[in-house]
Amino acid sequence: MSPETTANLKSKKTIPWQKIGQYSILLLLVVLFVWLVKSFLDGNFNSIESFQEYIQGFGIFGPIILIFVQLSQVVLPILPAVVGYAAGSILFGWLGGFLCNYIGISIGSIFAFYLARRYGTSFVQRHVSAASYEKYAHWTQKKGFLWFLILTIFLPVAPDDLICFLAGLTAISWKKFCAIILLLKPWCLLVYSLFFANLIQWDFLQRFIG
Repeated sequence: MSPETTANLKSKKTIPWQKIGQYSILLLLVVLFVWLVKSFLDGNFNSIESFQEYIQGFGIFGPIILIFVQLSQVVLPILPAVVGYAAGSILFGWLGGFLCNYIGISIGSIFAFYLARRYGTSFVQRHVSAASYEKYAHWTQKKGFLWFLILTIFLPVAPDDLICFLAGLTAISWKKFCAIILLLKPWCLLVYSLFFANLIQWDFLQRFIG
């Protein structure tokens, strides 16, 4: 038997395992999606207080759940990101909340970039509002889009989730996009974490004095 024939036989044997792995991941994502939608419909994401109680209900696994929810909200708009920022700072302190939000948001942003790069414009248009797409899509045709992306990721109030999708439709490399997310995203998240942590401390001080 020739080496080529042996290699082909080995590759055919590994294909079913690859498919099983892919289908398993897909099934897991579907289950998680259903779980998130149910949590949303149950009202767990309606306010900072309700979301805080929801995360607390998972005990020591609360940080993991917060990371996953923040990861998911980049792709699925089930929760305003600021609710996660506030709840994280309240439950885990500014540092713990910052780390949970940073990990979740960063992974979610990179995943949004991947989905747009993999499935194209039609996918992005189905996942964002038509008004938002029309408002920002023209930036992808400009030479200054890289700087627009950098500012969007760095500034706290910019629509960075949408821009991550749009970035996937451009020629920006994976390496450059990941570097922008990992190096620039922490700063606005740090601002949010410190703000909400200090806000809670100030509220406590006011109640104590009053």
